[in-house]
Amino acid sequence: MEQLHYVTEAKPCGGYNVRVRFDTGESGVFDCEYLTADPYWHRLTDERFFNTVRADYGTIVWDDNIDVAPESVWERSVIAGKSSVKM
Repeated sequence: MEQLHYVTEAKPCGGYNVRVRFDTGESGVFDCEYLTADPYWHRLTDERFFNTVRADYGTIVWDDNIDVAPESVWERSVIAGKSSVKM
């Protein structure tokens, strides 16, 4: 079984992209655009709402109990590498 990687930081970075940092120290960008085709995720199309994204519970979350499974964030993120720089 593959180890689960948790999100420790999350910030919007333009479009439907979220810059994330994982508990491994690696950081990357998670593109949420694919989610917006599903009515459940419709709130993410509102830029002001989307920009409220934050890291909590080991993943990325928004208000209204909207979150993405941490394994999806890990698998779909484009990883830039390890960094000790604060996002």
